Amino acid sequence: MKYALITGANGGLAHNIITAIKDDFFLILTDINEAITETYKDLPQKLIVVGDLTKKETLNSLFDQIKNITKTLDLVMHFAGILEIGPLMEVKVEAFENLMQVNLFAVYSVNQKAFPFLKKSKGRIIHLSSEYGALLALPFHSFYTISKRSIEVYNDSLRRELKSFGIKVIKIRPGAFKTEMQANVTSKFEKILLYTKDFKRPLTKMQRMMLTELERAKDPRKITKTFKKAIYDKRPKITYKVNNSFKMKVLNAMPVKVQDYLLGLFFN
Repeated sequence: MKYALITGANGGLAHNIITAIKDDFFLILTDINEAITETYKDLPQKLIVVGDLTKKETLNSLFDQIKNITKTLDLVMHFAGILEIGPLMEVKVEAFENLMQVNLFAVYSVNQKAFPFLKKSKGRIIHLSSEYGALLALPFHSFYTISKRSIEVYNDSLRRELKSFGIKVIKIRPGAFKTEMQANVTSKFEKILLYTKDFKRPLTKMQRMMLTELERAKDPRKITKTFKKAIYDKRPKITYKVNNSFKMKVLNAMPVKVQDYLLGLFFN
């Protein structure tokens, strides 16, 4: 029996992947959302843990329960993540700290705890990055980008450190997909536009740009094939890219001064 630990398991992307691999793994699923229990009630081989993985007591409880059922983990996949949008000069530091706790430090903590289990099975770790993890820094979208850029660096360092143990570390860079996080973008912009003092005009333009980008969002089922390659291939790629924005890639390829000029024209 193979064992998979999946964080953020109640999200749209995770749900499709879990459905696709449920016959091949005993699934250890965790999410802060209590609805996860109902979502996966019909899975035959599962352990469901509800809780906040940024909290030590939740993390310790999770791995105490894992120890009771297995000595190995063949797969650790990270889907947990939150989005924050707004001006760097106005978003409260507590909001930024919370985002980094969820998007980066919880990933770090889970992987450390999982390491003894992964060593025994020569398993693999899959990190969910984002196309923004490798693209230029856009105004007002900095927080999520910082967290995903951090995941990119962390992933690459970890991959090199764990190579001698036979543990594969893989990152997936999705573009826009129809998930709860994407659906929350509109409400987040509406909230920001109510409280901003100095950035209403550029934020309104950013809102229009983001909504245009979201129009190209794909059904989450479209990414399942990519994840299955990362999970099952004997020689998986280091990085998988899915539905990345062509316009953003073109802008990213330009010199920084040209990027600044074009973004200045757009926002000012």
